[in-house]
Amino acid sequence: MIEKRLSIIGSGQMGEALLKGFIKSGVIEASQVLLSDIDEKRLEVLKSKYGVETTADNNKAVKSSDIILLSVKPQHIEQVLTNARGEFSEDKLVISIAAGVTTEKIHQLIGKDLAIIRVMPNTPALVGKAMSVISRGKFASANSVEVALQLFSSVGEVVELGENQQNVATAISGSGPAYFFLMIEALVEAGVKAGLGKEIASRLAIQTMAGSAALLQETGRSPDDLREMVTSPGGTTAAALQVFSNREFRFIVQEAVEAAIKRAGELA
Repeated sequence: MIEKRLSIIGSGQMGEALLKGFIKSGVIEASQVLLSDIDEKRLEVLKSKYGVETTADNNKAVKSSDIILLSVKPQHIEQVLTNARGEFSEDKLVISIAAGVTTEKIHQLIGKDLAIIRVMPNTPALVGKAMSVISRGKFASANSVEVALQLFSSVGEVVELGENQQNVATAISGSGPAYFFLMIEALVEAGVKAGLGKEIASRLAIQTMAGSAALLQETGRSPDDLREMVTSPGGTTAAALQVFSNREFRFIVQEAVEAAIKRAGELA
């Protein structure tokens, strides 16, 4: 358990998912958390739901906490940090989940040599199945990294990477759930077009994807190995995969990831 005061600035879906995971896992208690947001109605809902203290004052959130988790959109990070910069001190730990925003930019906005950890979790944090990537800023100690690992391990899996790889990780795991959901959508639409009801097409597609992911995790076999196991020469799967090949499916995925990497760089 982390015996420090935590402020979460931003109470959107990801902010709530992290708050829920932290408290549920026991890594931190509700009494240690201060949640800050400009939406006071939203704060009332979360205060009632989780028993945390709330405030609409980011300055108070920064001043009264040891760990500040920035759960705001990248375009709002400058305003939030500039307005509260006078409350930061070098003994605080700042953790940011703002996509594309570098630890160096956060250092510049705060203007102090304090520990900063950059994290990219993804939306499966809502069900405790996140894939989070953390990167340490230049003043972050091993202890600071350990705190971040403890927190984000409570909502899923965590890996540490150099910050120069964060945008790539964002494009794969941060944006990846959307690619997965798009594939599900496409399979359901194809099933409906071929004569299935939407409900049964959805059940088939979702359970197939969930089961396939579990098969990958639990067997430890490679994706290409398992793909070949499903694909009989001249069979139905081979016919479908040939269409993917003809339409350069792998190239489309590469191009999509590259576009996400580029956009992450533009947000910095």
